[in-house]
Amino acid sequence: MSTARAMPNWLTTCFAEQNANPVWLRELQQQQGEAFLQRGIPSRREEHWKYTDVSFLAQQTFNKSVALKKPHTIDLPNLKDVASIRIVLVNGHMVEALSDLKLLPKEVVLSSLKQMLLTPNDLLQQHCNKAANLQRYPFAALNMALMEDGIFLSVPKNCQVTAPIHLVYLNTLANNYVSCPRNIIVAGENSEVVILEEHLSEQAQDYFVNMVTDISAASYARIHYYKIQNESLHATHIAQTFVEQKDHSVLNMCTLSLGAKLAREDIFVKLTERGAESSVNGFYALHHDHQHIDNHIQIDHIAPLGTSNMIYKGTVDKKARAVFNGKIHVHPDAQKTQSHQKNHNLLLSPDAAVDTKPELEIYADDVKCAHGDTVGQLDQDILFYLRSRGLDEKSAIQLLIHAYSAEVFEKIAHPAIKQRMNAILREKQP
Repeated sequence: MSTARAMPNWLTTCFAEQNANPVWLRELQQQQGEAFLQRGIPSRREEHWKYTDVSFLAQQTFNKSVALKKPHTIDLPNLKDVASIRIVLVNGHMVEALSDLKLLPKEVVLSSLKQMLLTPNDLLQQHCNKAANLQRYPFAALNMALMEDGIFLSVPKNCQVTAPIHLVYLNTLANNYVSCPRNIIVAGENSEVVILEEHLSEQAQDYFVNMVTDISAASYARIHYYKIQNESLHATHIAQTFVEQKDHSVLNMCTLSLGAKLAREDIFVKLTERGAESSVNGFYALHHDHQHIDNHIQIDHIAPLGTSNMIYKGTVDKKARAVFNGKIHVHPDAQKTQSHQKNHNLLLSPDAAVDTKPELEIYADDVKCAHGDTVGQLDQDILFYLRSRGLDEKSAIQLLIHAYSAEVFEKIAHPAIKQRMNAILREKQP
């Protein structure tokens, strides 16, 4: 494979290990690998990477992650008091022995990508061939080039999946590896599904997760998609989520970001037909020195009568840094659009930093759009009041943060998932 610039050896070594995939996929992976090498790892000279430095990826050495052949005893997360459909991926590879599909409706297809690649599948090939903007989302090309496994979910027309689908990504047993799983989620007309994607690590490890999730919502489909990122504090977590919504479809999305030394979440939602609704929300809590989280969210209103809401909040402590860039793009034909976005941040330390940039780009006249952002500290008067009522400082701060996060978590439609996110946030608070 030719390269246009000097790149780390681990990349070319990993690219050369894709021989087991079908011919069409190997050709696509070679194409995407060469495109990534030509483009190169983004630098801080680029606008979308201005505040996030990923140049260290060129200096480190990573091996490809390998499937866990003999699963050992693992303490897996569960949704309290709720039976779920669980898929477990260890180091990016699905482990059937740890998964539980008993509650999956027979008409729903839920499988590992590796398994789906064993037989011809036009829908899978169609979604794999979707190409993201290389300059804006270079790690999506890297994901395709190195992708070996992940999740394929297809919910047919008029099907409501009543049990939540819990995708557990566990990183364990190894250091210095790169994992590039891919989720492909297709919701048919008038279908409904609830999904929780959870990333965690057993111990302090140095690894690189590069995720892509491709979501397609047909007319009147309803997708509730939630994510918990609770990786090792030595890890790098880069994720790209691409959503396409047809007429009157509904997306309810919420992320909770707590872990990783460096985490980057790119979310790109396209409302391509009239009447689509999108709610994209997130909460991040950084409590360790030099932790870094970057949320880049873009919602494109392409058709009329669309509705979108974006609420991101965060707490940043010690010498950590958070970045937020939220953009609403209203195209000329997207009349009667209603869109609101806001980003609020609490600095818990004088050394913490936040860079926030909400944006509106509007090319239609008949719209209602607004945005806003704030960066501040805890209200000392309220903190003093709580302490005067017998709470110690730690408990008072935790109570205030719980109240502060409520605006984000109240958007979560599933009670057990809301409970899990609140519980994990409480556990991680200092």
